[in-house]
Order: sequence, then C-alpha cells, then structure tokens
Amino acid sequence: MNALDKHNTAILVFALTSQAECKRKKIDNCGTLFSTLSEHSLNIVSRTKLPYFLFTEKEQHGDSFGERFTNAIQAVFDLGFEQVITIGNDTPQLKATHLLKAAENVKKDTLVLGPSADGGFYLMGLHRENFDREKFKDLPWQHSMLVSRLVTEFTLGNRQILQLERLFDIDTRWDLGILSKFSGQLTPRIGQIILALTNPEASVQTFEISLSNQYSSRIPQNKGSPLKAQSLM
Repeated sequence: MNALDKHNTAILVFALTSQAECKRKKIDNCGTLFSTLSEHSLNIVSRTKLPYFLFTEKEQHGDSFGERFTNAIQAVFDLGFEQVITIGNDTPQLKATHLLKAAENVKKDTLVLGPSADGGFYLMGLHRENFDREKFKDLPWQHSMLVSRLVTEFTLGNRQILQLERLFDIDTRWDLGILSKFSGQLTPRIGQIILALTNPEASVQTFEISLSNQYSSRIPQNKGSPLKAQSLM
C-alpha cells in the first residue's frame, strides 16, 4: 500500500460505550468485557497506522441504527477520504491483519466484507462511489440477511466483493460460549473474561477494571486524523 492509498483510507470504529452495550445486549456483568473489547479494537486499529474515528452513542445521530451508521460513514467521507473501513467493538477475533487486508483491497469496484456467523458483518470496506446514503439507510441492519442483501446489491451492480474469513461477534451469552472454544485466537485477557462469564464457578470480579483505569484513558490517540470524532458532527 502506498502513502496515497493510506492517506485516502480511514477506519470508522462504530461502537457503543461499555455501559450502553451491556444495556442493549443484556449480558449480565459484561461491563468489563466490552471495556476490554473496545480497548482491543482501538489498539489493533492504531497498529494499522491508518487515520481512524471513534463514534460512540455520543457522536451517533439518527432515529435508527441504519441512520446512525449511515450518517457516521457520510461524516468520514465528508472529510475527503475515498475509502472507509468500518468495524465495531464486539468481535474479539478481529486482528490488525484483517484491517490491513481490507485497506489493500477496497477500491472503486470492490466491496470488502468481513462476515459474522450471525449473518451480519464485523467489517466493511467501502469506496465513496459505492456509497448511496438513501439505499444504505434502508438495508436490513441488525438482521441475519444483511450480508446476503449486500452481496446481492453489489453483484447486480457488477461490482467485485471480497469476503474475509467468517468470525464470531458477541450479541448474546450463547456467543460467549462459542467463543470460549476459540480461546487460542483471543488475547489472554479477553479469553479470561469470557471464561469467567461462561464458567459459573469463576468470578468476573477477578478481572475487574478499576474506574480510574478505564480503556478510554489508555487507548492510543488518533494522531493520523485531521479531526477527532467529536468534532465531526
């Protein structure tokens, strides 16, 4: 990837704070898990050296998930970037190599998708010429048919699609049980927290993060972007 490509590509981390994530997904004692996952996501993003923007519920605007997500993508494109790679904070198997592969392949006629086991995606790489704001808002967001619909739309438009490996994201306690079987693909800390949440004899308190040491105070700073996410909207 040359310097121009890197300059024209930005990463959008579209994720709720740990408190909001726990309320939405209704997984007991999951605050530590999602704080750690958010830290993990931003750490791997930082390793790519690409500019990035974090949109939590404080920066997201819109009445539906589709509107909020679409508006966030538009905000990054409005800064002049040609490609946007989107991720969340709920895929513990995600690595910097997934992001770098997406950055190497996303271009005018190529959509990059990292499909999730539930039918959604954990990563999407999109060129601005393939971004139709109105159509995007109407996609079946948070539905098991999302990736299938995206593939159909892009195939009909004679565009190329690159799909990365399928990974598991976390929406329910059942997902934690699945991921506990892939501990070798997770960081030790995330693996320990998932084990504590799935093992009734373990205590998640063992892995508690102190309030004075939350992930937001330890994440790498976004030095590559012209503006911080809070200034975009």
